[in-house]
Amino acid sequence: MGPGRARADFGRITAPLRRWARPPSSSAPDPEQLALFGVGRPEVRRPPRQSPARRPRARPEPGPPVPFDIEARVLLVAAVAGYILLFSYWTVRNHEGLGTQAFDFGIYDQGLWLLSHFKSPFVTVMGRQLFGDHTSFILLPLVPISWLLPSAKVLLVSQATALGMGAVPTYLLARDKLRDEMLAALLAVAYLLQPVLGWTNLEHFHPDVFEVPLLLFALLFMFRERWIPFLLCVALLLLVKEDVVLLTLVLGLYVGYEYDRRVGYITCAMSLLYAAAALWWVLPALNGVGTLNGWRIPFGGPGGFLRTVIAHPGRVISYTLTRDRLWYLWQLLAPLGLVALLAPGVLLIGVAALGSNLLSTFLYQYNIHYHYSTLVLPVIVAATIVGVATRPTRAQRKQLVIVVLASSLVCAYLWGPTPLGRHEAAIADPGTPLVASFHAAERLLPPDAAVSTFYSWLPQIDHREEVYMFPNPFKASYWGTFTQEGQRLPQADRVQYLLLPKQLDPEPKAVFDSIRAGFDVVYDQGGVVLLHRRP
Repeated sequence: MGPGRARADFGRITAPLRRWARPPSSSAPDPEQLALFGVGRPEVRRPPRQSPARRPRARPEPGPPVPFDIEARVLLVAAVAGYILLFSYWTVRNHEGLGTQAFDFGIYDQGLWLLSHFKSPFVTVMGRQLFGDHTSFILLPLVPISWLLPSAKVLLVSQATALGMGAVPTYLLARDKLRDEMLAALLAVAYLLQPVLGWTNLEHFHPDVFEVPLLLFALLFMFRERWIPFLLCVALLLLVKEDVVLLTLVLGLYVGYEYDRRVGYITCAMSLLYAAAALWWVLPALNGVGTLNGWRIPFGGPGGFLRTVIAHPGRVISYTLTRDRLWYLWQLLAPLGLVALLAPGVLLIGVAALGSNLLSTFLYQYNIHYHYSTLVLPVIVAATIVGVATRPTRAQRKQLVIVVLASSLVCAYLWGPTPLGRHEAAIADPGTPLVASFHAAERLLPPDAAVSTFYSWLPQIDHREEVYMFPNPFKASYWGTFTQEGQRLPQADRVQYLLLPKQLDPEPKAVFDSIRAGFDVVYDQGGVVLLHRRP
């Protein structure tokens, strides 16, 4: 290597140092100089931090306005009005025919009457405070209605109205998702045809029915991302019953993951705080023990259930997958054509509520003829709508809607209490001689008298402070917190009248025979006996 080449190499190597040593000038520093000393490397720009309240999520572009369809709206109004009128007529007629019962219609009717007269709602039908049985504060808005219409029929009509009006958020949600009013109206009709809805409506009265429209509206506002009305619906849902937390807690998790984390946190916090207050403060304060339904948890209660899940999960799976529980699940999903399975994420919202039914030791909870599916049905309906919306074209969506509607019609015929169905609704006849005899006897009762009566007659006379389901209070049966079963209660000395059928089952007849000597017959006709306590 020659000296000339060596000098050239040295000069190339030292050039950055010599340029760096020059006096500063107005020109910008050479990046090569700064880079030599590890300075001035290109700045790495980090993306701005996302707010913890909202996860990045692509919002769908607003579509064109949904075309107005007068026929669809007429169909919706006619279907809702027809449902409300039919089930109001059926349930009121059943009540007039002595078809309602002390448990649970008499409980809520007496409780509402006591509240409307500004009295403590200690329900003598069951021996507990009304809100010490369940934290059903959603009943309070019915009090002013009872001032204007002091009738047991208020409960029945409000129940039919609540379930029928569930078709409105169903229609609105389907309209948003499918952009077609007629398809939305047909899905609303399918909702009204659900067998579980009809049977729930005919099971006397339960405040749980208000969960159906409230949850459907909550889901509608969730999909629209209107969080103030959404949280209002969640708050009202929690006021229906203490076990609603099984739904709202999962709903909060879903909202936090899919939509808005802050709203999800608020929903979960509301659910946990209300559940804690209800289970550890309100219920113990009003009934002395807290929840009375722990016996419904299998494997010996919460602790035994958790131990079994950990140590023997196969037992839990075998317990859950019994034939009657799987049949219950089938009767929930099949009437909507199994289309809800196309939206498994939405279905997850109801997983805890459905799981509590499938795991319960109480057979009514996994039977569509009872009111325990009011938190599950709205989720299945919403998932069905979202499932239809997954199809890209209107023709495909129309085909799925036809499947849903056809399935609803077939299952309504097979399993529902529809007028032309295979299972005729059991509606008591108010025109029988027994009903006439009963009313002749109950007119002889003073309005403030303490009465013990037959369980299916009690709802006719429960607008009083003391009314008991015989053999209460002479022999405690399903009374209070069940610690006095079989005992004579102190209230027995205050009972002035007995209103009973002439023919009694062996156990209540034995109680009647033991107290018969202390009462005189006031009325005895048509199988109805009214007795008054001797002075």
